[in-house]
Amino acid sequence: MPRLLVIAYSFPQPDEASGELRFFTLLSLLASKHKVLFCALSENGTTQPRNQASAQLEQAGITLGEVGLPHVLRHFKPDIVWFEFYHQARSDYLGLLERYCPQARLMVDSVDVHFNRLETRARLTGKTEDAAAARQMKAQELTAYASADMVIAVSNDDRQLILQELPQMRVEVVPNIHTVPSFPDRGKRHHGELLFVGGFKHDPNIDAMLYFCQEILPRIITTHPQTRLKIIGSNVPQAIQALASEHVDVLGYVPVTAPHLQSAYISVAPLRYGGGMKGKVGEAMSYGLPVVTTSFGAEGFGLQPDEDLLIGNDAETFAAQVIALLDDTELHDRVARRGYDFIKQHYSVPAVEQLLDSAMQGLLHVPPRKIPLHRKLKLGIKGWYMRNIAWRFTQA
Repeated sequence: MPRLLVIAYSFPQPDEASGELRFFTLLSLLASKHKVLFCALSENGTTQPRNQASAQLEQAGITLGEVGLPHVLRHFKPDIVWFEFYHQARSDYLGLLERYCPQARLMVDSVDVHFNRLETRARLTGKTEDAAAARQMKAQELTAYASADMVIAVSNDDRQLILQELPQMRVEVVPNIHTVPSFPDRGKRHHGELLFVGGFKHDPNIDAMLYFCQEILPRIITTHPQTRLKIIGSNVPQAIQALASEHVDVLGYVPVTAPHLQSAYISVAPLRYGGGMKGKVGEAMSYGLPVVTTSFGAEGFGLQPDEDLLIGNDAETFAAQVIALLDDTELHDRVARRGYDFIKQHYSVPAVEQLLDSAMQGLLHVPPRKIPLHRKLKLGIKGWYMRNIAWRFTQA
């Protein structure tokens, strides 16, 4: 059974955000076919304390790293190392891996292409500081990707973005993954109930709700005054709390979103910038809930606009698409069924598991990286020094 070392900043919390749910689900699938050791390492390299999220990993058959990375690598020789996000592929961690397990293949899970998200924000705001932040992020992110044997992207769009910058890089797509329940009965939905789900540590979600409540919702209420919006998501800032009104319920974090996905009539995702694949869109469609979003919200899925979901890239069009679903039950049912069938075919657990297995098998067949002779000598001298001399000073 191949040995897999996963390095992340924290233990995944699948009830907090779609990216966390994806990560946890992928780890659970990997644990059935790999010996998985999970290291949650803080910025200073120490292990994060156990919590409820770490217990969920153990229940999934995953071993937790209890000590720092040097000790782990002296006793666990991985075939593959999985970095969650580019910023975990740090130079100090890479140095330790080169020293203790040079045969290991390295993989970075991009989750989304961060510099693309910042570039789209800079285009929206026109601010020079946003453009500078995007350039800095791009340099850091591409450096991390270039250090790996493989990069995982969540969509083919993200894959192409990476290949444009790193044409020789091996990039595989392992997208968001959704458990798909039975298709629901529209009669159980509450007509006029709109739903937004998204964690508010993510700036695009804050912008989306401010934009929707200020520019889109008033247009809908003009013709449909009974319309109400539910806002669900963790880490709600004051600016979002302040949106609460007779037409807006700010629920914040809820442990289970399913009851709300089953009762809502329409899912809205008015994202004006961002990158990657939007879990809120896929989750809503997996529950047979028709979605109105923007081109950013639909990005990466391969969906057909006006068939699988509705698109509105300005306030007037977005409001009109919501109103059309409220007024036309035939349109509502058709979009709901098309989106549901699409997610079930392409992003259900069985569908994504095949892509994950293919990526892992492909990585195992990548030849180990060759370490230059001068690097081998340097690593050998450093190892000898640590074993025979440095320990004396720690004992003193």
